[in-house]
Amino acid sequence: MKTTLTVLLIFQLYGLATCAIKRHYYINEMKTWDEAQQYCRINYHHLSTFTDEIEEQQFLKEAVSQTSDAWVGLNKTFETWTWTTGELARQISWGPRQPETDNCAFINDYSKKLHDDKCSSFHTFFCMKIFEIVLVHQSESWEGALDYCRHHHDDLASLSSNRSMTDALSKITGAQTQYVWIGLRFLAGRWFWISRDDLIFKVWSSDEQLQCPAQNQRCAALDKNTKTWTPRDCEEKLNFLCFKWPEVKVSTA
Repeated sequence: MKTTLTVLLIFQLYGLATCAIKRHYYINEMKTWDEAQQYCRINYHHLSTFTDEIEEQQFLKEAVSQTSDAWVGLNKTFETWTWTTGELARQISWGPRQPETDNCAFINDYSKKLHDDKCSSFHTFFCMKIFEIVLVHQSESWEGALDYCRHHHDDLASLSSNRSMTDALSKITGAQTQYVWIGLRFLAGRWFWISRDDLIFKVWSSDEQLQCPAQNQRCAALDKNTKTWTPRDCEEKLNFLCFKWPEVKVSTA
């Protein structure tokens, strides 16, 4: 008897719908492709995948820490390039004169283009976590919402890209409060995502509010009427958005 841990990622979580939110992490350890995939499955979810242009651009923004060629979740099975999350690779940003004849793909540190290599070669690699955004109808202060998300799910949601913002707007239509807490906070003279995502994508209700919010309005909420972020009193009781991890199921085989 062999016990295996099967990670059941529902259709949307495989990146086939807009509700999939992927976060990528550079692992500066040298492993074969199979070893890297096993490491990612144990500590994250998968080797990183980016199945369309939007996902690729988001991946490249998060790949700035890359210091050498790094495996990603793309390999050739039965002569067909396939992402580790199950999709056929229909759009691949190959480097010049690529691919050649090998079966696993890495992203070149210099060109940020994909190259193939023997799966037994050693490279650093990228792992990813896959999330979906969920609306919690319970009303809490910002700190209460943060504690709830971290205890029951993963974290307060960071809306650091157009894709995550679009998904959040689709979720808050059912909110019981006009404003909904998100994982954005003002401390030490600046706004920041608690996930440490870059604050480049911005949808503020007013630039003036962004620069210097009032002392009692230093937590950000998403306004479901104006579809913008706005500073609110951190003690206000609001619904909130969490990042939720995919479900896991333990099966025996």
